[in-house]
Amino acid sequence: MEIVLAAGKGTLSLDESGILQLVWAGGSALDTADAAESVLAISKISAGRMLPLLIDISDVKLSAGARNHYLESRFVSSVALVGQTNVDRVVAAWMRRGNECPQRYFTSTADALQWLAELAASDGATQNVPG
Repeated sequence: MEIVLAAGKGTLSLDESGILQLVWAGGSALDTADAAESVLAISKISAGRMLPLLIDISDVKLSAGARNHYLESRFVSSVALVGQTNVDRVVAAWMRRGNECPQRYFTSTADALQWLAELAASDGATQNVPG
């Protein structure tokens, strides 16, 4: 299943191994409403479980409001951020600041998925959402 988000700026899917994949279209500018929509969609598709999440942020501009919304929402067990450029790396570092959720930046989707799968296996796969 694939969910289209933010008027086509992104897609969300859950793969057969239980990893969520959020892919933002290159050149997209994400605001708070886009972040909130993606968090809500992730919460719905996760059905109360905290699953690992891969976010492709290649060539994506992120507003401070969107970043803050992601940081204020603990809705996944771990995050792999995938990008291709130095700017993507800076955006990923900015998104990670002050967040206790295990996160790592990758330039390869395959490496990111492998890290998430290994981390999930060592943590006992999924957790329940607190609260």
